[in-house]
Amino acid sequence: MTDAKATLTRDGTMQVTAKEGIDMLKKEGCNRLLAAQGLISDVGNSSSDKPGLPRDGTMAVTAKEGEAVLDSLGGKPDVDAATRGQQKKIEAIQKETKEDPPAKKPKLAKDGTMVATAKEGKALVGGEKLGDTRQETKRKSDKPQPKREGTIAKAVQEAKTLFPDAEIDVTEGRRTRSGNKPSPRPAKPAVKRAGTMQKTAKEGKEFLKRKEESDTKEEEKNDA
Repeated sequence: MTDAKATLTRDGTMQVTAKEGIDMLKKEGCNRLLAAQGLISDVGNSSSDKPGLPRDGTMAVTAKEGEAVLDSLGGKPDVDAATRGQQKKIEAIQKETKEDPPAKKPKLAKDGTMVATAKEGKALVGGEKLGDTRQETKRKSDKPQPKREGTIAKAVQEAKTLFPDAEIDVTEGRRTRSGNKPSPRPAKPAVKRAGTMQKTAKEGKEFLKRKEESDTKEEEKNDA
């Protein structure tokens, strides 16, 4: 005697989806919406028990409650998902992306600004000891430094080697080639010459004087 296997009837995809949606709306407390749509029997809460509140239309309420359900489940379905399987794959990929953030590049250890500045300053200054403040450092730098053999001293030393008999005065001013030349003699003062009119007048006076003298001599001769 063979036992016949009991055949189990399975709901279709649409029926399963409808049941899941009804269960989800029940959990969210949307019994009135389900009762209004005839999906469940009236729970017995008459409208006379509670004061009537203004309600949105059925479509508006459904849309709001649907958005609330989707938000509680993680947001709206992806626009690229054509089936529920594709939607699940997309959600899995998004979940992995959120859980595994991109690895950050390791930062190289760098010296701070003050440390770098101190190193550069030490390389420039060397072993010179600086003061605690800028004024103290400036005061030290303003002190007269010991004189070093400069270019002038070297030039004087070379000149003494070349001209041992010559006397070199370091304090004397610089001489140029034109300064080594002998100074020219002072020019003679220009003799002032009388003008033509003055000369003529002078000659006229001398002529008249000589004429008077000659006339006087002749008169004296005649009287004698």
